Amino acid sequence: MKYKVTLNGRTYEVEVELGKAMCVAEYEAYAPAAAPAAAPVAAPAAAPAPVAAAPAAAAVSVSGGESVTAPMPGNILKVAVSVGQTVKEGDLLVVLEAMKMENEIYAPCSGTVSAVPVSKGATVDTGALLVAIGGTVVTAAPAPVAAPAPAPVAAPVAAPEAAPAVTAAGETVKAPMPGNILKVNVSAGQAVKAGDVLVVLEAMKMENEIMAPKAGTVAQVLVQKGSNVDTDAPLVVIG
Repeated sequence: MKYKVTLNGRTYEVEVELGKAMCVAEYEAYAPAAAPAAAPVAAPAAAPAPVAAAPAAAAVSVSGGESVTAPMPGNILKVAVSVGQTVKEGDLLVVLEAMKMENEIYAPCSGTVSAVPVSKGATVDTGALLVAIGGTVVTAAPAPVAAPAPAPVAAPVAAPEAAPAVTAAGETVKAPMPGNILKVNVSAGQAVKAGDVLVVLEAMKMENEIMAPKAGTVAQVLVQKGSNVDTDAPLVVIG
């Protein structure tokens, strides 16, 4: 009888007769190609859970002691202390996330924590009380939960205000892109030199200085601070 034996990547044909085995052929083993794995069936996407409103900081007033306040608006990532805890100067009190950065707020002095009006996930404004060290808590009423406001009645949409017309003769300086006027540096009748900044235009979160293309006298200013303009909107006319 003949048998096939695969060993170390090679296949041997062995003939057995009267209790004796003889190798009659040897060749490289051919492993059958593995069937492609079936792509996993994606589970149906779960409906997004409703986003809970960030808890508001409790209204707390402390008489005396040291008040540690938020240096900037942000979101509380971690509260490392609790009321009654003793801290040393330089101990970590709170981690505040602002502008996608984690800011560690440390104890400015040693003492006992008298109030912690914030909690993890709370949103705070600049100057909001984070931790009070020492002193006496005067009020510590939790901030009232606001009832859901009724749906506002949509105000009638006002027709867009027409752009001021160019009435003065001269060279018209136009907006190179749509944006918001942050600053107007000139007024009608003012003399300017080539390269003077006429207007500062905010576009795509960048401030763009619009400069005078030539020397002359400002004949007309067609925008004001806070105006929204489109590409090629007239800004200033230089006579």
